Amino acid sequence: MSPLIERNTDVGPDLGAGPRPVITQALTELGVTWKLGSGAAGGVTLENGEYIEADTVIWTAGARASKLTAQIPAQRDNVGRLHVDRNLKVKGLDTVYATGDCAHAATDEDGNYAMMSCQHAMNLGSSAGHNVAADLIGEEPIPYSQPQYVTCLDLGPWGAVYTEGWDRQVKLAGAEAKALKTKINTEWIYPPSGDRADVFALADPRRIVVA
Repeated sequence: MSPLIERNTDVGPDLGAGPRPVITQALTELGVTWKLGSGAAGGVTLENGEYIEADTVIWTAGARASKLTAQIPAQRDNVGRLHVDRNLKVKGLDTVYATGDCAHAATDEDGNYAMMSCQHAMNLGSSAGHNVAADLIGEEPIPYSQPQYVTCLDLGPWGAVYTEGWDRQVKLAGAEAKALKTKINTEWIYPPSGDRADVFALADPRRIVVA
């Protein structure tokens, strides 16, 4: 038996209801069972007192911003990211910018904020790099904007599930989504290796990157 222990009342709570049927289908077909509503507390003893035997226990947790953000006297969110304006300048400070997993940055005008993922980190890096350089030489910044949002969750040998939009509408599942996930992991998230012109073109903050 391969149990998945989840503190929340649903499998994959952060992904929402859209892809959940695909996730539970994949887990079922892979022979994975799940225990919901109680986290593990010391090995495989759950908070509710239930004990589950296991040869291997894999513990996972959420992400947090770098501890370097604690050196900046500014507002942070619940995972330590610095609040920034649309140009990625830390709010209340004129000479400090934040990017990637250290930036609590709005992606659009609808109240959505960047996730701690390669999808947003790549565009945040391009925008921050451009705007810092623009600030130094007196040029206009380009506000960070990334309204398109996708997720692609690897589900092991079963495949993957790919969604689009903040409401996470399933667009691909199984082997087709797995092929996309493999492409993301092996090609898209790596630094460019072309000539100078190609590198600068890829660094343009106005370039649209879906994932």
